[in-house]
Formats: sequence, C-alpha cells, structure tokens
Amino acid sequence: MTLADILRKIKSELKTQRNQIASDMVDGRMSDQQEYQRNVGVAKGIDIACNTIDETIKQINEEDE
Repeated sequence: MTLADILRKIKSELKTQRNQIASDMVDGRMSDQQEYQRNVGVAKGIDIACNTIDETIKQINEEDE
C-alpha cells in the first residue's frame, strides 16, 4: 500500500463522517444551535482536510513522474 493509497483511505473515512453529519442535520438530529454550529465547523474542517489530501496526492504523483 502506497502513501497515496493511505491518503485516499483517510479521505474516504473523512467523507463518510461528513456525510453522517450532513444526514444528521437534514434529519433534524441537532439538539440545539450550538451543536449545529459545532457540526458545521467540523464539516468545514473535513472539507479542508480533504482538499489538503488531494493537494498532497497531486504533489506525490508529480514527484513520481
């Protein structure tokens, strides 16, 4: 398993967590405004992490060429 494969696996797990947060929001499972705001922040953090992973994989692939 290469580093890029590991990063893709991490990204997949992050997306699963983000989808669960989105599902909870849509289904109205947020108990209050604070929980909603916290989960919006977590989802945004996951998006940033996924973008960073994409850039890292891109750099790895460019170095391999």
